[in-house]
Amino acid sequence: MAFVAKKIFLTKGVGKHRERLSSFELALRSAGIAACNIVRVSSIFPPNCKLISRSEGLKHIEPGQVAFTVISENSTREAAKTRRARRTG
Repeated sequence: MAFVAKKIFLTKGVGKHRERLSSFELALRSAGIAACNIVRVSSIFPPNCKLISRSEGLKHIEPGQVAFTVISENSTREAAKTRRARRTG
């Protein structure tokens, strides 16, 4: 049985939390795919595959569905820093 996508959509999400797993969960919620069972795959765009809008793609998602996803992550342990300019003289 071949799993070849016929339609794909792009989404993004941001999650901020002290705990890495919690921030990942928040990012999935922000992206609209938290209710899915995520399976990570490489970033191959299948031939004859149609790119659809995010809103259209989210209509095809059902809670508990297995979703084959390409995920890019970025994280840091540093708290948000503000820059300050100091005048001298």
